[in-house]
Amino acid sequence: MPKPFDLEKKGSIAHLKFNRPEKRNSMNEDFWRTFPDEVEMLDDTGEIRALIVSSTGPHFSAGIDLNMFQNDQISFEKGEIGRSRGYFMQQLAYLQKAASCLETARFPVIAAVQGGCIGGGIDLITAADIRLCTADAFFKIEEINVGLAADIGTLQRLPKVIPAGIAREWALMGESISSDRAHEVGLINYVYPSQEEMITAAFEMAEKISSKSPLAMWGTKDVLNYSRDHTVEEGLKYVAMWNGATLHKEDVMKSMMSKMQKTNADFQNLRDKDFLEHKSKKK
Repeated sequence: MPKPFDLEKKGSIAHLKFNRPEKRNSMNEDFWRTFPDEVEMLDDTGEIRALIVSSTGPHFSAGIDLNMFQNDQISFEKGEIGRSRGYFMQQLAYLQKAASCLETARFPVIAAVQGGCIGGGIDLITAADIRLCTADAFFKIEEINVGLAADIGTLQRLPKVIPAGIAREWALMGESISSDRAHEVGLINYVYPSQEEMITAAFEMAEKISSKSPLAMWGTKDVLNYSRDHTVEEGLKYVAMWNGATLHKEDVMKSMMSKMQKTNADFQNLRDKDFLEHKSKKK
C-alpha cells in the first residue's frame, strides 16, 4: 500500500509531502504508522539537516481520518474497562509520537501550510520549528467541536508558541482562525500569496539552515526545547553542559572562515559514512 506522503531529498534537505488531496490529506492509519518511522529514519542517517513538511491539493490536512473510529482502529470500549482504558492510553501515546517525532528530530523542521490545517494538522505544525502558510490558510482546533479535548499535542505546545490566553480561546471556541490572525499572534512566521512562493521560501530557509554546522543546529534546537519547559537557571546549566560536551573547535573555525571569505563551509554530518555502511551491512 502506498504511503500517504511522498519523500524527496535534495542534498541534505528532505521534503515530506502529503499526497492524499482527494481526502483533504486526512491522517489515516498508514499515516500514524509510517510518518514517525520515516522522520526517525531520516534523523538516524545523520545526513539530513533540514526537513520541510508540506502537502498537495487545496488543504494541508483535515486532521485524523474519521474512518479510524468507524473501523475500530481507536478502541473506546473493548473488554474489561480498566484494561480497555489502559490500552486506549497506549493508543494515544502511539498517535502522539507522530507529532513529537518532529520536535525530537535533531534537524529543524519547517511546516508549510495551505488551506485548512485542522485538528491533527495543528498537533503536527506546533511540533515544528518554523511555520509558513499561504494567505488562504486557516486553522481550527476541531476537537472541542466533536466532544473531546485535543490529545496529540496542541494543548501542550500551542500555549508555548502563542499567548496562553489566545491558545485557550482557540481551543475552547473551536472556530476557524485566518492566516493573518495566526501570523499576528505568532503561530505563523510568514504568510505568502501562493503555495509555490511558500515552498520556494521554505527551501531557501532550509538551504540556509543546512549550510550551518549540523552539530550546532542540533544543540540549538535541543536547548531551545529544554529551555521552553524549564527555568532560565536550568536552561543556562543545560546549555553549559551541551557546549561543554559537544563544542567542536573545527566547526567554529570553519564557520568563522566561511563568514570572512563569504563561502559555504563543508561540515561533517552527524553520522559518518563508515558508521552508516556498517549499520547497513548488519541489516
